Amino acid sequence: MKYYIANPDLDLQIAEIRRKLHLSMNGIVSDQMFQNGIFYKKNYGVDIPRIKEITKSYIPNHDLAQRLWNLQIRETMIMATLLEPIEKFSEEMAQNWVKTFNQIEIVEQAGMNLFSRLPFAAALSIKWVNSPEVWIQISGYIVAARIVVTFNQVETTELIHRAMLLSETNELHLYKAIALYLSRYCRKDKETATYILKEIELFSQSSLISQQYIYNEVQQEILFLNIL
Repeated sequence: MKYYIANPDLDLQIAEIRRKLHLSMNGIVSDQMFQNGIFYKKNYGVDIPRIKEITKSYIPNHDLAQRLWNLQIRETMIMATLLEPIEKFSEEMAQNWVKTFNQIEIVEQAGMNLFSRLPFAAALSIKWVNSPEVWIQISGYIVAARIVVTFNQVETTELIHRAMLLSETNELHLYKAIALYLSRYCRKDKETATYILKEIELFSQSSLISQQYIYNEVQQEILFLNIL
């Protein structure tokens, strides 16, 4: 359990946020998420647009974001990713957060709203894809897909090499994250798309669902871009 210095203003803000979330709660959505294997300590079933609308009423604040995150409520965790100032968010904090991830929604929201905007996002991605933990690997590729143009050639080579190794997986969200990263990288130019397609050429004949999925997603991206 986290303990904080008393702050009446933040306590009032958090109480107000919880009231707004409670008034916006959707029990049907919450139940459907639970039935689909999406588990949170508490889930009000509030949709993302409404969560963002509520968040706009508050100024980004590190202490507020940390308190909201540590409530471990789906909606307050998402709000935390939106309210955390990037200049206040350290690599250590990122490591602590990512270790708790077990839902793709939070991975995607944190990756989009916060992690991909950090000045050390590239280094974080490299470290995470090399982790032995699946959800951390997923987080690494989700972030990498959003900052694909920021990696140098050595880093890109490492990400692709690691993707090839991790492609032999039964973890749905991992191979989808890898496919997303490779597809985004294909957008760079024709030479890049040709290189990626050649790297995964054997996937088209693979017996693994994961490798077939990756190949099909990359191929569809290239066809959509019409760059080959």
